[in-house]
Amino acid sequence: MNNKSGEKSESPSHEFVVLGVIVRPHGLKGEVKISLLCSGLDRLASCPSLRLVKDGKEIKRVSVIRSFMHPDGDAIVRFKEVVGVDEAESLRGAQVAVPASEKAELPPDSFYLDDLMGLKVVTVAGDDLGQIEEVMDGLANGVCVVRQGEKEILIPALKSVIREVDLKARRMVVELPEEVDGDIAD
Repeated sequence: MNNKSGEKSESPSHEFVVLGVIVRPHGLKGEVKISLLCSGLDRLASCPSLRLVKDGKEIKRVSVIRSFMHPDGDAIVRFKEVVGVDEAESLRGAQVAVPASEKAELPPDSFYLDDLMGLKVVTVAGDDLGQIEEVMDGLANGVCVVRQGEKEILIPALKSVIREVDLKARRMVVELPEEVDGDIAD
């Protein structure tokens, strides 16, 4: 459940799982700077079926030649199919994705961010808190942004707080710590 940039990680459609977003070109040979929305550079670099997606449409299949982490936490990636700074510039804002059918299996109690979006969140006592609209990285852990109408609550993505995630029922059960106000904030 990693979303370093704090950006919403919306998939362009249900056909793809977004691993990152191209921020800008880097250098003169076609490298791009990518804000990762996945668990790390290894996932991106090892994927044999990467696609670049813009406005919900696949624009190009790509493969990683070289990659490394920039000191600011973003990734620098050279794709075999992207040549020159002009082509890299044209990809600004494109999503780096894999077909949903090729999602990697995750360890137990790990979830893809797009699987969590829209889950109904309830307390162990059965109080309805709303739906997950975003998952952000906090300083120490992820944070689920839960909204109900205009009201919002931030729930730490910790095993001590999240008691159950049932993707089939589209529901998350939480036990809120005392420092989190269970009444949705105004």
